Amino acid sequence: MVDAITEFVVGKIGNYLIEEASMFMAVKEDLEELKTELTCIHGYLKDVEAREREDEVSKEWSKLVLDFAYDVEDVLDTYHFKLEERSQRRGLRRLTNKIGRKMDAYSVVDDIKILKRRILDITRKRETYGIGGLKEPQGGGSTLSLRVRQLRRARSVDQEEVVVGLEDDAKILLEKLLDYEEKNRFIISIFGMGGLGKTALARKLYNSGDVKERFEYRAWTYVSQEYKTGDILMRIIRSLGMTSGEELEKIRKFADEELEVYLHGLLEGKKYLVVVDDIWEREAWESLKRALPCNHRGSRVIITTRIKAVAEGVDGRFYAHKLRFLTFEESWELFEQRAFRNIQRNDEDLLKTGKEMVQKCRGLPLCIVVLAGLLSRKIPSEWNDVCNSLWRRLKDDSIHVAPIVFDLSFKELRHESKLCFLYLSIFPEDYEIDLEMLIRLLVAEGFIQGDEEMMMEDVARYYIEELIDRSLLEAVRRERGKVMSCRIHDLLRDVAIKKSKELNFVNVYNDHVAHHSSTTCRREVVHHQVKRYSSEKRKNKRMRSLLYFGELEFRVGLDVETLKLLRVLDVGRLRFPLKINGDLIHLRYLGIDGYSFSDRAAIISKLRFLQTLEAYSEYPIEETIDLRKLTSLRHVIGKFAGELLIGDAANLQTLRFISSDSWNKLKPELLINLRDLEIYEDYEERRVSVSWASLTKLRSLRVLKLDCLRLESEEAVRSTDVISPSLESVTLEGITFEEDPMPFLQKMPRLEDLILEGCQYSGGKMSVSEQGFGRLRKLQIFMFSLDELQIEEEAMPNLIELKITSKEVIKKLIIPNRLRACMKLTADEL
Repeated sequence: MVDAITEFVVGKIGNYLIEEASMFMAVKEDLEELKTELTCIHGYLKDVEAREREDEVSKEWSKLVLDFAYDVEDVLDTYHFKLEERSQRRGLRRLTNKIGRKMDAYSVVDDIKILKRRILDITRKRETYGIGGLKEPQGGGSTLSLRVRQLRRARSVDQEEVVVGLEDDAKILLEKLLDYEEKNRFIISIFGMGGLGKTALARKLYNSGDVKERFEYRAWTYVSQEYKTGDILMRIIRSLGMTSGEELEKIRKFADEELEVYLHGLLEGKKYLVVVDDIWEREAWESLKRALPCNHRGSRVIITTRIKAVAEGVDGRFYAHKLRFLTFEESWELFEQRAFRNIQRNDEDLLKTGKEMVQKCRGLPLCIVVLAGLLSRKIPSEWNDVCNSLWRRLKDDSIHVAPIVFDLSFKELRHESKLCFLYLSIFPEDYEIDLEMLIRLLVAEGFIQGDEEMMMEDVARYYIEELIDRSLLEAVRRERGKVMSCRIHDLLRDVAIKKSKELNFVNVYNDHVAHHSSTTCRREVVHHQVKRYSSEKRKNKRMRSLLYFGELEFRVGLDVETLKLLRVLDVGRLRFPLKINGDLIHLRYLGIDGYSFSDRAAIISKLRFLQTLEAYSEYPIEETIDLRKLTSLRHVIGKFAGELLIGDAANLQTLRFISSDSWNKLKPELLINLRDLEIYEDYEERRVSVSWASLTKLRSLRVLKLDCLRLESEEAVRSTDVISPSLESVTLEGITFEEDPMPFLQKMPRLEDLILEGCQYSGGKMSVSEQGFGRLRKLQIFMFSLDELQIEEEAMPNLIELKITSKEVIKKLIIPNRLRACMKLTADEL
C-alpha cells in the first residue's frame, strides 16, 4: 500500500521541479536527488508489497518510508505556501519580502538536508536487514495516454449488473409484491450474510417494469450502522419526488417526529413501495414504521438486513426471505460471464484452474465477481500465479477466501487506482456516490495527472471504471452509456477504511466508532457528528482535506484559517460562519452553503488556484460573484442569479447555473473546454434573449440545459449543416417556441437525450424527418399544447425510451409502430 503514496509523492516532486522551477531553484539538485532515492525505494517497496505476508521488520521499514514521504510533501507544500503568500503582500508588509524569502530559502535548505539524511538512513536499514529486492514499478515508462488506452481495451463496454442464482428468489418476491389479494401494508424482509446479493435483488425488484406500473410512489433509502432517523426520513421524502426544493429547505429544520408526520401525510391514501436497505438494528425499523401508513391500498415495504432477528422482528404482516449461497454451477456461470471476456474458453488447464479457485469462494457472489475481475485482466499463463498465491495464503479451510481475494485485487492496481479505491473510504456506508463529484474531488486532491491528449477528468473516469470493471465498485445509475453514480459494497468499504487508516490517509469521524482527531492524518471526514467535531480543538496543520456528509446543520462554528495546506474543503451542508481567508493557495475544491454565500464572496474571489467551486443551495444567489482572477477554474456549480464574472475560462468544463444576462456577457469562443452548461432565469422581468449562435460556438459542449429563457430564432443557425457537433444531451425547460424546433434539433449528430419540459408551441405541428436524430436514445416531450406530432418511419433508429405528455390532448399522433413498444403516453392523461 505504501507504494501508492511514494509514487504519488515522487510525481509531486517532479511537478514542483517542472511547474515551479524558479521557486525551487536553490534546492533543485537536492530535490532531484531525493526524487531518485525515493524512486529506488519505491522499487523495493513493490517487492515487499508483492509478498504474501510481510515480516515485522519489513512493516516497520515501510512505515518509515511512509512517514518520510509525507514529510517530503509537507516541506514542499509549506515552502510553496510561504513564497506564494509573500508574493501577494501589499504595502509596508511587502518591504519585508526580501529578508523573508531568504529566511524561507535557508529553512527549506535545512529541511531538505534533514530529509536527505533520513532517506540515507532508510536505505542503510533496508540493506542491513535485507528488505526486499529491486522490482521495476508496474507500467514504468509508459505514457499516460498509453496506460488509459490499455484500460479502455481491458474495460467492458456498458456492462450491466449480472444477477445469477437469484431468479427463483426474484420470482417468489415479485409475486408477494404484486399480490392483489393483500390489501394491507405488507413487509418483505430479505436477509443473509454480506456479499450474497441482498441489495442487488432488492434493486432488481424495485426496477421491475411490473413494479413500476403497480406502484406510482416508490422510494429507496439506506440505513447502515451509522444512521440518524431524520436523515433516513429525508432520503425517503426526496426519493418520492413529491416535494419542491423550497419545501425541502423548510422541512430540513423539522425534528424527527415532525418529519414522521410529514412523510405519513405524503403517503396517506397512496399505494407506495419503500425499500429500506441495510438495516442493522430493530430500533431503526421502529423509528420508520410510524411514518409509513398502514393503509388498505396494497402498499409494500422491502427490508434488507444481515441479521435474522431484524428480518423477523418487524410487526404486522411480513414475509422473511433468506438468501442462500450459490451452487457451484451458478458460481461458475457468474464467474464465466466476468472472467472470460477477453480469453478463449477452450483451454482445459485454464478451466480447471478457474474452477479450483471458484470452489474456494464457497458460493459468495461478491467474492466470485472480484476474483473474476482480477483474472479478466490476466493472460492465461498468469492464472496459475493467482491460484498459487491463494493456496499459499490459505492455511486451512477455516479461513474464508474473500478477504484474500479482495487484497489480491487491490495489490494488482496501479498507484492511481489504489488512491481512488482508498479515497472511497470518505463516503458513508451505502452512500450513492455521484461520479462527477468523485472525479472533481480526485482531481482536486492531485491524484490524477493529465497530458496534452487527455484531460484529468477523463483519466479519473477511466480509473474509476477500472474499479467498476474489477467489481471493487458497483455502478448504480447509467446515462448515455456512462456511469453517473456508484456504490461500494460494505465489505469492500471495510477494506478501504482499514487500509486508509494504516496509511494515515483518511480519518472518519462518526458516532459508530470512537474516533479521535489525528495530528498527522491527511484527510478528515465527518459523518453527521459535526457539532461534536467542531467542539474539539483541532491542531492538525498537515490536513489536506476536510469533508462533511450529512443533512443540513445550523449554528455550527468551524475554523479552518490555520489549515494552510488544505486542498479540499467541502462543508456545503453546514450553514454557519466559516472562518476562511484568501491565502489558502493550495485549495483546489471548495463546497460551501450557497445560502450565506455573500459573506464569503470577497474571500472566494482571491482563491486564485481554485479548480472547483460548488455552492449548495435551493435558493438563488443574488450577489455579484467575481471569479475573474480564478484562472484555474474547471467547475463552477451554483444557482447564480446575480452577475457572475468569469475571466480567462480556457480550463472551464462545467458551468451550472448562470443567468441569461451573465451568459451574454461572456465570450463563448473562449470557452474551448466547456462540456456542461446550464443557463436559467428565475425572474421573468430579468429575462434576456439567448442566441443559439452563441451556443454553437461551444465545440466541446456535451450537456446543455436551458431553463425559462427567451431563445432567438436565427435562420443562419438553423441552416447550418453541422450544429453543436459534440452535444449528447439537451434539456429545454419552460421555453416558448415560435417555430417547430425539431428541424433544428434533429441535425445534432451525437445527440442521445432530448427533453422538452413544460414548453409551449403555438405552431400546432412538430415533425421529425426520416434522417432525423440518428443517435437519439431517449425523447421526452412535455408540452402545454401540441396539436400534432409526426415522426417519419426511418427517424430515430436507436430510440429506446419515448415519453409524451401534453396538458391538452394531442389531436394527431403519427409515429412508427416500432416506437410504440418504448412509448409512454400521458396527457394527464392522453
